[in-house]
Amino acid sequence: MSHSKIMADFLVKSRKRAGLSQLEVSKRCPLIGSQKMVSRLENGPLEFPLEILLSYVLATGANRKEFSDLILYTDSIQGSNDMDNNVMTKVQIEINDLVSALNKSVTQLCELPDDIRPNELIEKFDLAIRDLSSRSDTPILAVMGPSDSGKSHLINKLMGKDLAPEGYQPMTAASTLFVHSDQRPLGIDEDVVVFKYESSGKKFNLDMLVSGSYDEFVIAKGKPEILEVYGARDENDNILYPETYIAVVYTDSPVLKRVSLLDTPGQLIDPDFIRKEQADEDSEFQFDSIDVRKAYEAMGLADAILFTSSISKFLRDGEPAFFANILRAPGNVPLDPKNPLNNITILATAAFTVKDTDDFKKAAIRASNNFNKEMTHYLYDDWSESCEGITLPTANDWAERMMPFLSENQNFVDAFNERFEALVTDTQKNINLRRQKRVSLIKKQLTLQLDAEIEKLNNKRRDNAERLKEVTEQDARFRRDVNGLLVKFNRLKESISVLKSESIDEMNDVFDNLKNAEFLYDFINERFDNKDSAKKEISGAIGSYLESKTRRIFKSKSKKFADELDLMLMEYAKIVPGYLPIMEHSDVPQKGKMHIDASSFDTRSAFIGGLSGLTAFGAMSFYVSTIASNLGAYILIGQASGVLATLGITSSASTLPWLVGATGGPVVWGIAIAAAIAYLVFRIFSDWRKSLSKSVSKAISNDKLFDKIEDDISKYWDETSIAFDIALQALITETDLYIKTLYEDASKSYDGQEINNAIDCLSTIKTIII
Repeated sequence: MSHSKIMADFLVKSRKRAGLSQLEVSKRCPLIGSQKMVSRLENGPLEFPLEILLSYVLATGANRKEFSDLILYTDSIQGSNDMDNNVMTKVQIEINDLVSALNKSVTQLCELPDDIRPNELIEKFDLAIRDLSSRSDTPILAVMGPSDSGKSHLINKLMGKDLAPEGYQPMTAASTLFVHSDQRPLGIDEDVVVFKYESSGKKFNLDMLVSGSYDEFVIAKGKPEILEVYGARDENDNILYPETYIAVVYTDSPVLKRVSLLDTPGQLIDPDFIRKEQADEDSEFQFDSIDVRKAYEAMGLADAILFTSSISKFLRDGEPAFFANILRAPGNVPLDPKNPLNNITILATAAFTVKDTDDFKKAAIRASNNFNKEMTHYLYDDWSESCEGITLPTANDWAERMMPFLSENQNFVDAFNERFEALVTDTQKNINLRRQKRVSLIKKQLTLQLDAEIEKLNNKRRDNAERLKEVTEQDARFRRDVNGLLVKFNRLKESISVLKSESIDEMNDVFDNLKNAEFLYDFINERFDNKDSAKKEISGAIGSYLESKTRRIFKSKSKKFADELDLMLMEYAKIVPGYLPIMEHSDVPQKGKMHIDASSFDTRSAFIGGLSGLTAFGAMSFYVSTIASNLGAYILIGQASGVLATLGITSSASTLPWLVGATGGPVVWGIAIAAAIAYLVFRIFSDWRKSLSKSVSKAISNDKLFDKIEDDISKYWDETSIAFDIALQALITETDLYIKTLYEDASKSYDGQEINNAIDCLSTIKTIII
């Protein structure tokens, strides 16, 4: 059945259901002057302007949501512009060449004699191969927004396929990533694979699809139909498989050649979807719903964002706070600090009441002024702290990123396609710049490791007695100096209790402000223009304020701890026998030198590896994230790599995903605050701001609420202390084992020709990598 026939059938059935004749409809519609015109409209509805169709719908009482869906109907908004991309980017070609060179190098290194084979270097090469191979040349564009704003519908229209479940009620219950079939990893034959987030203490990430280490996270495999079961809600709004985290769908849609599409749950800002499932059994406070947790966990996957907001309530009802939470999520720091909105577009969806783009600009200017004001409270401080050199947007900048969307309006579609092309192109350009930097640093790291191995091989030429004497002297010096350094480590551990106390005190100050009616009066006055919006959004505003303050407190304390820890570990590395001062003579910038350890004994890996098996790290997770996210300047080996998997850290993390796993997260506290406020009955006097501030102050003064937050803060730092002890003991144990191997090596004699051959091999590999 054609689109026009489907629409005509809908209109006629709506009129008959209302018991109206064509003549009666014409009398009700000011834009339809006669029964004859009604007849013509019902026979060819798509020949008439949208405002006349809407007049007919209003006159007959037709289902407006169903009408909107029919108006939006189209196979694909891309048309002939399928955005296919068969040209591999320059950086991807370089990566492919480097991976090929590293694979050949590993083969050559494995052929060296057992007693001089550089096994740790081979392991680092393998990790570099895995890291580079997991970097897809296709950015991820996330479609995010509240329920019923058309996210899944938009994705289906972009793909030209109805794969994402749609419905009149909120449908998406888990994030769904649509990827082109060409990127399907070896070992996956199905079109859809559904994953849970956590298994045996480890957290799933997309890199596992390349490494092949994902089996334990798989919930289901099959055809796209299984999305209706594992990725959507049923007719009773139940989530049948709440453990579902993300579904990956492989399909051959042309648009996916250039960008993968991420569909997300939308119930993050709807209080009806805040459930008790995640709450402590003995707690009276509500915590994040399943949807909240899953959507926040997936937010950091986005390289670019399409935010959808229905034109009927454009960027209202808590949507700005919701969007700010998205932009504060790990990984969503702007790709280009000078143009932070270039990878963002905000769509006013179902825009069938908008005449043209000029008509929309007036609404966009009004919306952007309010939106920019709210971002000042919700976002800009975080962006300023996390993104060096950022140019904060203005209201006009936001207005430029807003546009109406209606797939039946060709002018809107053309404007959207132009923006979509620019969005994808700019995102790809900035990702390529980051990937280029990462490749350069990985090359630098590996060449330094090769230099260290060559120096170690040259050392094997020396006389056994001379080498044994050197190891003995270095061991004695280490035993002497390490005691003083262990005292410093001990002081750092003692400082954890101070950091805990400072964190609680600073959080207490934040809470005292929120209990103060005068502070709350100013808080409300700055953010809200009328009592209705204030009553509706005050809990979300305070939750976001609390999250932002908490983030800064935890980050500053954790960073202080992590920086001191890393300085001590590098000081420790220099006193370990066999230390090679390779970095001191390299051309790596001074700022980068502290991140690379090319010594024989990998101090950081030994320390971090001690955390293997733990599920809670406290501020130690901040330290691990700092090392792991250093753009490839440092490649962890051995057990340390397993710690990354436990934390759910990908090898390319651009920001620090430490906070969500810290205590359950400030998002939990924000929800608890919201729950404490949401059910208040506000008595509105002449000065509603004063009345509201007093009511909110009373709600927040509930001692049990801050007791929960204080317990979580204490838990975070207590876990830091436990993890620190375990990691330090592992470092000491691994050091002793390493020194033992030095003694064993000093007693061995090596074949000079084998050493020469090995050095030639390493030197050749170095020239290939460079």
